[in-house]
Amino acid sequence: MSMLTDETTVFATGQVRSVQTLAVPGVRFVPDRHQVQEAGFAYFAFLDRLARPLLRVRFGERGTAAVRLCGITLLSFRPPEVREAPGMASIRFPIAAGVLVQRPMRGRGELRFEMHADRLVMAVEGYYAALAGAGGSDVRHWIYERTQAAIHRRVAARYLDLWLGRLIAARSIKS
Repeated sequence: MSMLTDETTVFATGQVRSVQTLAVPGVRFVPDRHQVQEAGFAYFAFLDRLARPLLRVRFGERGTAAVRLCGITLLSFRPPEVREAPGMASIRFPIAAGVLVQRPMRGRGELRFEMHADRLVMAVEGYYAALAGAGGSDVRHWIYERTQAAIHRRVAARYLDLWLGRLIAARSIKS
């Protein structure tokens, strides 16, 4: 049985740290750069299918991506960076811009997927949410938490379950 944990913090500056971890007791994965790369791009395909035709994901050169709602770019990402370390593989998509990002903080933050031997992680870190604002307004943070952050948590939980299912299916086929 897998166990999902959520750690979401919105700082007074509007900076967001949102980490969803799906622990998988009793299951061991061999973290692999190709699997996390596939998972990262599969997430955007998942988003594209999730709310079509309103929400669309467009890919550009070298893996850049733009998430668009009715033609408006919500978030755009620079080319991904894949990393492997002992016991872990990750792919990070640096956040470039979009209407969901505070204008002066564009070019900061990342969307990251990690694969560890016993867990899968999806994280948004260093992102400055336009909706949360920069002034530490309790009302804006309250609205952000109940809209954009809540949607992100639900989508992340659903995607992590799908990723886990694909990994377990691939593992059972290789056995």
